[in-house]
Amino acid sequence: MRRLALIVVAAAAAHGCKKPPPAPADAAPSASSAPAPAQNRDAAKRLLSAEHRRMTSEIGEDDLTSRDLELRRLAVRALSRIADAAAAPLLAKALADEDREVVAWAAYGLGFTCKGSEEATVRALVSRAASLAATPKQTESPVDPNAAVADALSRCATSEAEATLRAWLEVEDKADVAALALGRLASRRKRLDDASVVALLDAASRPDKPLASALLAFTRIAAGGDAARERLLEVASEALAGPAGARRSYAIRALGRAGDKAVEPLAKTLSDAAFSVAERSDAARELARLGAPGQAALQKALGALVPKPDALSSLSGPGMAPLSVVLESLEVPVRDAKPALEQLASLAPPQDDASLARRVVGLRCRAAALLAGDAFGNAKLVACDPDPEGTLGQLAVLKVLERGKLTGARGQRWRALAEGKSGLVRQAALDMMGAHPEVEAPALLLAKSLRAPDAGTVSAAAQVIASYPDRAAEKREKPADVDGADAGAPKEPTAVKPHPALVDALTTAFTLQRPPDSVETWAALTDAAGALQVLSFKPKLDAFCKSPNPTLRQHAEKALRVMGEQKRVCKAESPAATPPELDHLASAPLRLVLETDAGEVALRLDPKLAPITVTRLADLAKAGFFEKVIVHRVVPGFVVQLGDPGGDGYGGAGKEPLACETSPLGFDTGSVGVALAGRDTGSSQFFVTLASFPHLDGDYALIGRAEPGWEKIAQGNVVRKVRVE
Repeated sequence: MRRLALIVVAAAAAHGCKKPPPAPADAAPSASSAPAPAQNRDAAKRLLSAEHRRMTSEIGEDDLTSRDLELRRLAVRALSRIADAAAAPLLAKALADEDREVVAWAAYGLGFTCKGSEEATVRALVSRAASLAATPKQTESPVDPNAAVADALSRCATSEAEATLRAWLEVEDKADVAALALGRLASRRKRLDDASVVALLDAASRPDKPLASALLAFTRIAAGGDAARERLLEVASEALAGPAGARRSYAIRALGRAGDKAVEPLAKTLSDAAFSVAERSDAARELARLGAPGQAALQKALGALVPKPDALSSLSGPGMAPLSVVLESLEVPVRDAKPALEQLASLAPPQDDASLARRVVGLRCRAAALLAGDAFGNAKLVACDPDPEGTLGQLAVLKVLERGKLTGARGQRWRALAEGKSGLVRQAALDMMGAHPEVEAPALLLAKSLRAPDAGTVSAAAQVIASYPDRAAEKREKPADVDGADAGAPKEPTAVKPHPALVDALTTAFTLQRPPDSVETWAALTDAAGALQVLSFKPKLDAFCKSPNPTLRQHAEKALRVMGEQKRVCKAESPAATPPELDHLASAPLRLVLETDAGEVALRLDPKLAPITVTRLADLAKAGFFEKVIVHRVVPGFVVQLGDPGGDGYGGAGKEPLACETSPLGFDTGSVGVALAGRDTGSSQFFVTLASFPHLDGDYALIGRAEPGWEKIAQGNVVRKVRVE
């Protein structure tokens, strides 16, 4: 779960996990779907067990026609989360229910079972949407059937589905959800029809009431030709003058697709303190999309962001984010930014504040890496981290090494880092291998990395093998042109004779005992074995092919097909285990207060939509699991992620992985979700969103809301203590 793993995979094999619709900042999502009547407790427990063991056969039509509304909701929710072929006809029947929440869950599930029956599914969804107005609201519910139907249409992604969503832009009670769905469709399909582009731009520029979400699609895809880019520039620039909110946020993220003329409004946004930290961070990222003009604007803006030596305390808050993003976005050469970078590289870390000192060292090293160009021995670079073995300094050296060939002295320095003590540094060094085919004896380094003590290094090495199997060869032909455009492009798996030492190391990696939630590592090893096409690994892959975990089965099926079994289909031999949390479910919302070295932050978790996940996290918090855990990932303006005791994003609680408790709700600012590396791979890692990101909706388990203040958290901050209230 090193990254959010924003994977939306087709049909039941890869139902993902994501976020909720706008809600008050202090409110947690709630649902009326928690079982209350005592006489139905056993039935509710049975349905929840079936959901988490992914057993459609244990949910019958009697459950979907029960006179007890709460049981009907639980049943259809379970089917929507299982979303296998057997669930599809039951979900289609539930679509006709008179309860709007049941309809919403049914539509949501049908979006994941759409593959292979797109035409019939779209027809059923459109028909039910037309009759929703006549379906009364019996109770308040956080799930909106119109939104769920629109999302399902975006997952089916047919021309008819897109045309329907486009038409809904003109329908008052469907316009906003249609715009959001078109944005998700654009994200999944990487394009929209020209008619949809025009319709969205029209909706975004309505003089009386512009549609706030109409610009979302342009945060994911290019606008099209010159005329469309000009129009996008005009519409997005107008939105910048409006109030804070989704429309302005999407406008900033869309401007990077509007061409060079977008540099000016983005630069103004970056330098204007009236915009939020998230908005300014987004502006910096979008400037980085715009090539040389964007780089010039970033260099010009840097000076105003550099704190004075006597004002370093400003870096303890959220204000550090835009500066951090600018430094990450700058590319060498950086002539115009040199004075500002010199200032940053010379900042003195405070002696009495470890958290602030770590932030200052991070800025020093990023600045020094830019000043160094390709000179990995640069004095400022070498001295940027007061600790000669410090991770921040070594990562900065890798940035500089990446700018040249890894041969001679450069290659030796890179290899020393790739074999060093820090797992984070080893992983970063291995990630560079794909773009550097000139590395000598790569198979031996990969073999050594496969024997590393940390799962992150093992996974990183396996991913290199899977993407570039030639790096594992016993004898490699020297690349004809390592500077060519596709020198570092992943290669299609081809038969290579792998180095015996690497095969031996991969065999050992497969035989080690690992925690039950090590799905990401097992999946990476499976991909590597498939790419090498070594038949001795087939028994292990056969076992994974029968695993209850869908992500592991998916990777095993792909590997076995590469190894010659083109028609292999992997199916679970037995259901997943019943989660132990089922016997002591959290019955009320919880508040988790995390005391960090950057101050207190808090979460409100609601078990009604994600009972097993919330119970798991509450149990871990009460047991002290999160104490001393490092915040291992922060993307300013996007997400804060933690929960891995190893601090690199590959670890978990060592328990059975969580089944995804996804929902047809949206991820807005302050949503809390479960980090994933594929379907049903959650464990102890969670994330907090720092703005609205609808492309996450429905693919990650929404488990609650974060209270304000998470913007002050930076990568490397440490959780000292957690209170559960």
